[in-house]
Amino acid sequence: MEDRRMREAKIRKFEDYVDRGLKPALVEAIAQRDKVFQQQKMFSDLKKNIENLEKNEITSLKSMVNLGSEVYMQAQVPDTRHIFVDVGFGFHVEFTWSEALNFISVKEAWLEKQIEEHTKKIATIKAQIKIICEGIRELLQIPAE
Repeated sequence: MEDRRMREAKIRKFEDYVDRGLKPALVEAIAQRDKVFQQQKMFSDLKKNIENLEKNEITSLKSMVNLGSEVYMQAQVPDTRHIFVDVGFGFHVEFTWSEALNFISVKEAWLEKQIEEHTKKIATIKAQIKIICEGIRELLQIPAE
């Protein structure tokens, strides 16, 4: 009888650890990786746009700019050869097209490393959850599938 209570207490501890520790950590790790994926897509789109500007030799353009709350205004860019790129921490740097493409290449490599790190973290958390679930299964003496 005492052995059964100890087993149930262990099972509760394991379940609490999974539910209150590992699952929220997994959700957070996935959210962080998704943010990096969004940044990666943004830089990829910027790279394509710069390459299109270079290929078509566009030196000025008109565009609709979102001012906020879905209010748009027409904007004219007289010289597209210099662009401002968000380099992080709220800083924007003025680049020429070639400088921007070089920066984007470096940034994309760094983002790829970040994605790999987050993916490894996610895999580690999932493995921990699986191991603990296997331990719970053994404590409950349920045969393996």
